[in-house]
Amino acid sequence: MPTALVTGAGTGIGRAVAERFLSEGFEVVAVGRRPDLLRELEKAHPGKVRAVQCDIAEADDVRKLGAFLKSDSSFGANLSVIVNNAGKFERRSFAETNDLEWSSTFETNLFGAVRVTRELLPLVIKNRGVIINVSATLGLKPVAATSVYSASKAAMINWTQSMALELGAQAVRVNCVCPGIVDTPIHSFHGKPEEQLKLASLQPLGRIGRPSDVAHAVWSLAGPGSEWITGSVLSVDGGIGLV
Repeated sequence: MPTALVTGAGTGIGRAVAERFLSEGFEVVAVGRRPDLLRELEKAHPGKVRAVQCDIAEADDVRKLGAFLKSDSSFGANLSVIVNNAGKFERRSFAETNDLEWSSTFETNLFGAVRVTRELLPLVIKNRGVIINVSATLGLKPVAATSVYSASKAAMINWTQSMALELGAQAVRVNCVCPGIVDTPIHSFHGKPEEQLKLASLQPLGRIGRPSDVAHAVWSLAGPGSEWITGSVLSVDGGIGLV
């Protein structure tokens, strides 16, 4: 049975992506910092989910993750999809940012994904697999007070396309989805209907996104029928990138 590894799988988009791959017959390695949330997913799908506590911003954690999967004859041996989803987001003007914020954001949003992918790339190459990076529409079109986050997500888009060029000869595809405003715990408007209503009015399609919207897009770039898609950057944003 094929395996998909999803980072940030405890909540939000990562949880929805994990659920979608499970529904499509995959086993899932659910990676995140909160073991309680990962165990919930594991209990909900007995034998189909392997929960791994790992902070991808910590190089030692990622090395341990790699060692574990390379020695695992089931989940690791069949790893064919990596979904680099884990991320952090804060709104702050550029003048208010400092070196720590820049480094910590890039450690999670970009370097963590780089570490995970580099560590597990031999398994993905062996299985002629797929890498999906979750960037953001802010990586394509930034707005004020998001310079740190937007820069990290723009870098992820460029890295995606660089890898697509390098790995095509080994039959590994690399694609990127760019969510817009999605109702997840990473945002301050999560659980606040009045704020969500205001944001919905800004969307050409009249609502903010749901994690399942992004999960569907991730699956569309990884599942059957996507065999000739690599280096793609897919906006999943209700059209707000056009506004």
